[in-house]
Order: sequence, then C-alpha cells, then structure tokens
Amino acid sequence: MHQTLGRRVSSKVKLFILAFLVLAMTVGAWLMYRHDELQHKDVLLLGHAGSGFFSPFNPFNPLPSNSMASIVKAMEEHNADGVEVDVQLSQDGVPILYHDVTLESSTHAEGIIDNLQAEEVVGLKYSGGLFYDLFHDEEIITLEALLKRFATYPELPYLHLDLRNHNPERHSYYAQTLMSLLRKYNYPLQRITFISPNPQFLKAFREVEPQAQLMIDTGGNFEQALQEARIHELQGICANGRDVTAEHVERAKEQGLQVALFGGKSRSRIARMINMKPHAIQVNNVEAMRDMLD
Repeated sequence: MHQTLGRRVSSKVKLFILAFLVLAMTVGAWLMYRHDELQHKDVLLLGHAGSGFFSPFNPFNPLPSNSMASIVKAMEEHNADGVEVDVQLSQDGVPILYHDVTLESSTHAEGIIDNLQAEEVVGLKYSGGLFYDLFHDEEIITLEALLKRFATYPELPYLHLDLRNHNPERHSYYAQTLMSLLRKYNYPLQRITFISPNPQFLKAFREVEPQAQLMIDTGGNFEQALQEARIHELQGICANGRDVTAEHVERAKEQGLQVALFGGKSRSRIARMINMKPHAIQVNNVEAMRDMLD
C-alpha cells in the first residue's frame, strides 16, 4: 500500500513538473514574440557581431560571434543591411575578427591577439562548450576574409567596425593598417563606421582618413559620451539599447549625431529600440528584427 501511495505521489510530482515546464515555455514564447506596435521602421538592421552571441534558449544560436557562418547567416539568410564586427590587430599587423580580450574565453588557446602572430590566431577553433560545439565548426577569421566575401555581393553592406586595441602606442599603426586594407577592397567610406569608447583612438583614424565616420561607444555613460562627441567633433554615438531612452536618442540627434543601438533578442526589446528612432540597430536576433520590419 505504501509503495502504491508512493507511486501516486511520484506521478503527481512528475505531472506537476511537466505542467510547470509547459507553462514556463509558453510564457517564455509569449515574452519572446509579444512586442509594442512599431512607430518607426526607417532604421538600418545590422547583425551584432554577425548573428549575435551564443544563446541557449529561444532564439537558440550556437554560432560564435564574428564567425563566418554567423555573418553569412545574418546577411544571406536573414537579409541584414550590414554587420557590426569586432576588429583586433595581431602583432604582425593583420586585422582579425574576435570579440573578447583573451583567447581563452572562446577558444582552447591563451593570450591577447595584440601580442600574437596572425598565424597563431587565425584558424583557431571556437569553443563555447560541448553543447554549442555539437552545432558548429567555426574558427577565427580575418577581416580580409570577410571583405572578400562581401566583394561577391551585388551591393556592399554597411559595416560597423568595433575597434579593439589594448596598446595606445599602436593607435596610429592600427588605423593605417585597417584603412589600407579597406582601400584595397575599395570599400566606400559612406558605408563604414568606426566605433570605440576611446576618442584618442578614433582621432588616429581621422588623421589617416579625414572623412572617416567616427562613433563613440558610451560604455554605459551616455552623458559623458555626448560631451566627448561634441569636444572631439565625432559623427555618432553607440549605446546599449538597455541603457538609453528615446529622450537620449533625440538629444544626440539634436546635436547632429548618428545613433546606433546594440542588443536585443526578444521582440519586445527590439521593438523598444526601434521605437527610440535610432539610425541603426546592431541586433542580436537578426531574423526577428527583419520579420518585424518587413
């Protein structure tokens, strides 16, 4: 009798857990797909580091940021207007796409790209853990590999370059090297935006290319970024969509600045950013934003 009672209790627990999981998934799906009505659709859709970052839930994304498959998915599968990518410069002067400071965060290697030869970095396999690695076989690529791919497109995409440099003494060298590569592929300046939280780094690009479009990353401090944009005569401001309001965006526009926001997986978050009326959104969920705009 005790065993029968125990089985009944166990069955009820299992049913309760199952019901809870179904409810949680339903609520999660509702939160992902519900969103405010769009009041604005004139905005550039840019894939954030390609198709965003590793994501364990809806939208499930096993592709590493800045990987070729992530970028191709954003551009060729979901019809983004362009991409934002993170560019680091190897010790021997090769622009490489990689987001984090150290290699150990996303690969089995160690070190900082600034201190390594390109041959030690390019081709390293990304590793996000066993679960993610079952779904991808991506490796670190160069910016040139991306430019070669884009050169096959009927029209060159918009390109937001998030500049990563850990050695201020290399600001000028970095700028000269990157501009040389972009000129090699005849990439139009009106489709390129250079982004950094460091105004001195951005000024190095102005010295190499006076017409370069320079955008400061707020780093979470919008007021300071507005002030620095004005002082250094920059063309734009980039901010996390979670940290700003429509009033922030409007103030930046009144100052004559281009505004780019980044982030957004759920449709509600994306809709909120769109309705703030920025010029561009570097979005994590490219598929959702494209569906919302179309």
